[in-house]
Amino acid sequence: MRHDVRATTYQVAGSGHTSHPSATFWRWKVLGITAVILGLASEGLACHSPKLTPTALTYYAVQGGANPPNQALTFSRTASGTVTITATDNATWLTVSPATTSMTKSAKLTAAVNTSGRGAGTYNATVTVKMGTWCTYTAPVRLVLSPSTQPPPPPTTSSATLRWNAVTGATVTGYRVYVGEAPGLYSRTITVGNVTSSTVSSLTVGRMYYFVVTAYNSAGESTPSNMVSKTIQ
Repeated sequence: MRHDVRATTYQVAGSGHTSHPSATFWRWKVLGITAVILGLASEGLACHSPKLTPTALTYYAVQGGANPPNQALTFSRTASGTVTITATDNATWLTVSPATTSMTKSAKLTAAVNTSGRGAGTYNATVTVKMGTWCTYTAPVRLVLSPSTQPPPPPTTSSATLRWNAVTGATVTGYRVYVGEAPGLYSRTITVGNVTSSTVSSLTVGRMYYFVVTAYNSAGESTPSNMVSKTIQ
């Protein structure tokens, strides 16, 4: 775009000469304005030559697995001279570096992806590269995160130790410990000898279990003891 700026001098009535100080002042103003206009025009034209390659990035990974390899972006141009470029991204799982660098003909950027803590699915983002003040280029980035093919780890287990008072007034052969995850609904029965304590293993951490104890002999089995409960840690 061309801008014409003209300076006009005026004859002072009766003086017979041109006001030279005023003409000099406006001449400097014209030169300054012209320089700014030409500078903006040349920077605008320079925006047409640079390019960002590749034009898009795609990453593939498996949920819970390793991060995909980093990928490179190259920003290049045919014009000469040193310019500053800045690179940004708009996603927490994406990092582009360096954030700021200077270049003459080309510059290489690195885009890295972190999949930690993310569920399976497709994620989209954008890398933006800006040269100087006016030139902006973008590249879409896609992350395809597949569901994990590994079976979930087995739940962590622990144990609980029960103690009770011995039955008096009768001959006891042994005791039975009943274990369940709901009062009165016991899924495990553990027969122990004539002892007053027992350790119950293979209990899932984080769950609550309920316990009762009975005594038995040749005549039969006693009524259950009082019920106790415990959340396994």
